[in-house]
Amino acid sequence: MNKNKTYLHVAVALILGLLIGFGVQPENGLTVLGVRVLAVTIPTLYLWLTVNTSWCALLFLALLILTGAMTPTEVWAGSMGHFAVITMIVFSILNYALKETGVIDRAAAWFISRRIAKGRPLVFLGLFFLSNLIIGMFVDNLSLAIIYVGLAIALADKIGVKRGDPFYACLFIGILWCNVIISIASPIAHAPVLILIGMIETQLGITISYAKWLCVGVPFAAVMFLAMMAAVTVWRPNAKAFLDFDTASLKPEPLSRKGKITAGIFLLTVLAILLPEVGKVVFPGHFAFWSQIGVVVPAILAVCALCLITVDGKPVLDFRAACSTLPLPAILFAGVVCVMSTPFSAESTGISSWLSGLLQPIFQGLSPFGTLALLAIAALVMTNFLSNVVTMVLFFNIGLALLSGSNLHLGAFAAVIGVAASMASLTPSACAPAPLIFGPGHVTVRGVLKANLVFLVLSLAACLVVVYPLASAVFR
Repeated sequence: MNKNKTYLHVAVALILGLLIGFGVQPENGLTVLGVRVLAVTIPTLYLWLTVNTSWCALLFLALLILTGAMTPTEVWAGSMGHFAVITMIVFSILNYALKETGVIDRAAAWFISRRIAKGRPLVFLGLFFLSNLIIGMFVDNLSLAIIYVGLAIALADKIGVKRGDPFYACLFIGILWCNVIISIASPIAHAPVLILIGMIETQLGITISYAKWLCVGVPFAAVMFLAMMAAVTVWRPNAKAFLDFDTASLKPEPLSRKGKITAGIFLLTVLAILLPEVGKVVFPGHFAFWSQIGVVVPAILAVCALCLITVDGKPVLDFRAACSTLPLPAILFAGVVCVMSTPFSAESTGISSWLSGLLQPIFQGLSPFGTLALLAIAALVMTNFLSNVVTMVLFFNIGLALLSGSNLHLGAFAAVIGVAASMASLTPSACAPAPLIFGPGHVTVRGVLKANLVFLVLSLAACLVVVYPLASAVFR
């Protein structure tokens, strides 16, 4: 960003903070502490939307301590000490191993080289999207988007389609659709889910395991896969060039020894995370301990195993190289967002009660579910232009203020808001991977608008019809 624009946005944030700090009165439940928290939180949200989410996030931690709403120990423990931070670090290292050993590339190639796809463009696209969704349930979505963009470029060249062709655009917008789905459907290595689970546990007292989240996320992903195919069917991109393409030519080479070891250890890690949740229902005495140790311990053991096992005299995982690729800004941002909601719900600040009184007249006359639907629509619209995590945090707190006394399941409400805030595929600024798709001109907003709108409308329907009832039943 231009330096002068940065200074301007910082000045606006400063003025905004001063206006709130001196202009908002501690009344209607809002306390002096609450005013201070609002005076640093709202300018921070503005800076996240206009400047960046890295140093601005760190600044928020310092300012939050200065408000007096939380002690330094509470702030550090609730942010950088939050489980989401260590989870992101460890799974980012595992993702590096999967990428470097070629496991992801070969898994994707296996899907799209199936004989059934030959001469059937819709089947080929379906397998391409399905591979992205299945692999993405276990892999960081931004890293996977980079891999799949490279794969799509190579595929387009082999098939004989180029930029501007509908089939070419369909390949790339499908990557973005898959990306936004997996970012919220699976908690494994996906920051938005980890942040949301943390907020739900902190503010609602509901503990959600990975297995429980997947009981909602997997059906949602399955429904959204059908939604993607419906959007493509409505679009009907010209696939003439594909008809002569031999999909068998994409058959992957066998995995190297490092790749086999990495794939095997990662599979064992996933099983170690998910099986205890299932096993404790049938054999509670045997699996109770393993379900209590959390998901990070198996992942740490997997990283250590990959560092210890050598092939041709070298470890399978180069730990130093993996650490150099860690997405530090995203990790910092996740930690800060996790602690942000704590002062909003605290009785000492009164922000929740104040927000409820302020917004209640706007939603007066709406049923609780109608309020939920309106908030989901607003989140879906906002996230397509602004940050998905910021959107999620904002509407999560607004919804809690409005719905706390209702008969709605608040954990399910949070899941709906999390999903709605993740469905960001309309604009180049919608989500982190969007610039990879729109920036180089693989697709244009106008060129994929019709299909995108179909996808987004169906995703909203899935939020309300699939996610809410499932989450209500599972999050207990």
